[in-house]
Amino acid sequence: MPSPDAGAVSVEDQVLDAARSCILEYGVRRTTLAEIARHAKVSRPTVYRRWADTRAVVSSLLTREIGSLMPSFAPVPSARLQISSAAGAAADAIRTHPLFVKILQSDPDILATYILHRLGTSQSSIIDALLPVIERGQRDSSVRDGDPIHLATVVLLMVQSATQSAGMVAARIPGDELVTEITYAVDAYLRPRAS
Repeated sequence: MPSPDAGAVSVEDQVLDAARSCILEYGVRRTTLAEIARHAKVSRPTVYRRWADTRAVVSSLLTREIGSLMPSFAPVPSARLQISSAAGAAADAIRTHPLFVKILQSDPDILATYILHRLGTSQSSIIDALLPVIERGQRDSSVRDGDPIHLATVVLLMVQSATQSAGMVAARIPGDELVTEITYAVDAYLRPRAS
C-alpha cells in the first residue's frame, strides 16, 4: 500500500514551481518572495526561512532545472561519443527550456554570477558527472590524454558559452545546426591527437 505522502510535492518543490511560474510570467526582476509565497500557497515566513531573497530562490531553481536536464551517458561505442552526444543533448535542452529562454531574454545579468564570478552547484555537478566518463575514455583511448578535471571543465565552458549565445547568432546558424556544431566541437576537442 503506498504511503499517504506518495506523490506529494515537497514544500521546496512547491515554492520552486511557484518561482518558475512567476519568472515565466513576470521575469526575475518583477518576481518577489511575497509573490512566490502567494503562488505556492504557503506563508511568507515559510519562504523566508529557506531563502534570503529572490536571487537565492532563482539560484535553487536553476540548480534544480539544470539537474533535470542533465542527460544520461547513453551506451555507445566510445566514451568520447557518449560525452559529445550528451553535450549536444544538454545544449539543445537548455537552449529551448522556457525558463532559460525567459531569463536570457529578459534578465541575462542573473546568469552573470555563474558565467563570470563563481562556479555554481549545477556546474560543479556537470563537471563531476563528466569526470568518470572522461577517465574511462582515456582508458579506452577514445579521449585524449590530459587532466580529466581540465577536460571536463572546458567541455562545460564550451557548451555553456555556445548555449548562452545561441540567440545572438541565430541569424547565422539556426539552433539545431548549432547543436550539431557543439557536438562536433566537443568530439574534436576530446579526440586523441594523431601521433
